[in-house]
Amino acid sequence: MEQFVDFVTEKEPVIPQAPRKRKALSRISRFLTNKYFIASVGFLGVMLFLDKNDLITTMDRREELQNLNQSKEHYLQELSELRKVKADLENDPVIIEKLAREKYLMKRENEDIFVTEDKTKSVATPQ
Repeated sequence: MEQFVDFVTEKEPVIPQAPRKRKALSRISRFLTNKYFIASVGFLGVMLFLDKNDLITTMDRREELQNLNQSKEHYLQELSELRKVKADLENDPVIIEKLAREKYLMKRENEDIFVTEDKTKSVATPQ
């Protein structure tokens, strides 16, 4: 029977090839060219960068909202302090007199007011 065999029984040398890379590249290229993947990437790109409510605008608005909330808290605290001052002014005549004397330089009939300057604060030290 050996006479009829027309091929060589010796083993051919094995050449190391990288079929796995081709398979991996083939899988990646098939994944990247998938129409659902391309549509998803396009949709995400539009929603994150090109839309009216994109990511950057949303972050800016969130930061602005934080700043506005902080200023709101500040003004609410200042408003409560002013309400306390108003209540004191409406009820306490001593505080009314103190405010009139300090802020508006008012005086009683028999008083004289002397306004003095503090020279240490107004004159800078010469060099």
